[in-house]
Amino acid sequence: MIIDAHVHIFPPEVVLDRAAAFGGEEAFSLLYADPRSRLAGVEELIAFMDRDGIDRAVVCGFPWSDPGRAAAHNDYLLEAAAGYRDRIIPLAACDPSAPGGLKEAERALAAGAAGLGELGFYFSDLAETRVRVALVKAAGLCAEADRPLLLHTNEPVGHSYPGKSPMSLGGLYRLVRDCPRTRFQLAHLGGGIFLYELLKKEVGEVLRNCVFDTAAAPFLYRPELYPTFARLAGEDRLLMGTDWPLLGLGRYLKDLDSAGVAGRLREKLLGENAREFYGLP
Repeated sequence: MIIDAHVHIFPPEVVLDRAAAFGGEEAFSLLYADPRSRLAGVEELIAFMDRDGIDRAVVCGFPWSDPGRAAAHNDYLLEAAAGYRDRIIPLAACDPSAPGGLKEAERALAAGAAGLGELGFYFSDLAETRVRVALVKAAGLCAEADRPLLLHTNEPVGHSYPGKSPMSLGGLYRLVRDCPRTRFQLAHLGGGIFLYELLKKEVGEVLRNCVFDTAAAPFLYRPELYPTFARLAGEDRLLMGTDWPLLGLGRYLKDLDSAGVAGRLREKLLGENAREFYGLP
């Protein structure tokens, strides 16, 4: 089984007229003002999955500041999952620091969302008080529902790109440490925080409830990432996520082949780890 643990789709009204959603939505404008940044709906996603041999996909919403827009997007994902049973695993998203955001997160979880995600703060460090308080509350909702939180993270060094937040690994670490009952899926390899599992004290215990996805990894890491991650953090904690429509599965398979990833590790990465993390049959 192949499970893509990180893809994005949008309601048709956003796909057809993205500019109408720019007002008051700085994060959306940052990521999608460039018309070359693709937006796609559920039918295109299913076509991609069929083409690349992907059985199931974890489908992310967007952290809209407007709770009404977030609700419409979350409902679209829930309807897509109902229409394509056993193919789509819907997450719900919102800006948990915005008025009404946490209420929308709670509503979507009650309506059947498999978790929250991708939650992201693209202009702030996770240690900023407003952000931290909101994420701790969102993490609490996930813990109560026994569902994961997919969090946007990025490496704090290296080249710049749209959506690279001023995130510190210290801020991320403190957030995870203070939410020990929440299962986190850290997008984009957790910004590299898994490297600190080499430290002797406490880090492995603090990060024990975290898994990491590979979204955008070909743009960020050399292929040696995959065996290196397995040695440092274990074979069970890395999920294949393409960040589609940014990239397709083939680009990741090329890197896996280059790094010599085969056998049980490849099976775990391509689907088994996501199946276990999301409790799929």
